Amino acid sequence: MTGACITFVGNEGVVVSTPSGTVAIDALFGHGAANYADVPDAVLDAIEAARSPFDAIDLFLATHYHPDHFNPRALTRHLRSNTRSRFLSTPQAVRLLGGDGNEPLGIENRIHATRPPEGERETTELCGFRVDAFGLSHGRVNFGDVEHNGYVVRIGGLSILHLGDGIIDEKALDGAGVLSEPVDIAFLPFWFLTYPYGQRLMSTKLRPRHTFAVHIPPSEQSRIEAEIADFAPRVVALTRSMSRHEIGKGMCL
Repeated sequence: MTGACITFVGNEGVVVSTPSGTVAIDALFGHGAANYADVPDAVLDAIEAARSPFDAIDLFLATHYHPDHFNPRALTRHLRSNTRSRFLSTPQAVRLLGGDGNEPLGIENRIHATRPPEGERETTELCGFRVDAFGLSHGRVNFGDVEHNGYVVRIGGLSILHLGDGIIDEKALDGAGVLSEPVDIAFLPFWFLTYPYGQRLMSTKLRPRHTFAVHIPPSEQSRIEAEIADFAPRVVALTRSMSRHEIGKGMCL
């Protein structure tokens, strides 16, 4: 398995760097994640301005348009500063980049939208990566109108799963093929590791080689970390902005 260096930005935002390229998922949220993670202003500014260590990102993905996962102003600033990078998300998120329509963004050819139905996947080749987006509900009642993608990203033989705010839906995950393929690194919202149905799914079908828990509210951090540790001691709970985690030796230089 190819090694990787994982940098946790905040909430569900991660940057995964490999010898074959770098992908950022749900990591451009500006100040919209203030209620979910303590991200220093200097970190957010460095991402937007594409300064080190965020100057070599090839691809940005956003699971949906909510401000704790995506900020259109922040993304526009980064894409203008980093001309190598591209962006893929839902049509709802992409439409927010249009502004008032009077000024060209200058980044239109590097913005891509995909919206597969729940339980189905669509494949996009970008920046040398294979991105499989699959439809996953954000909620049946609350947020039922939110377009939401999960992603499986393949970089140089490494498979990365990110579920965003997806609900625990075995049928949709199985239909998209997520439960029948090996996963090297998974970023899962904490409820997949603390709710009984999610724990059952993790124990029987969804078994990543490396699992990271995300979307952990600071006000509930101690309780959630304890519940995750009781269920799966090897899972890493991501709570501290700019913490780095190696998959393989010598990856976080």
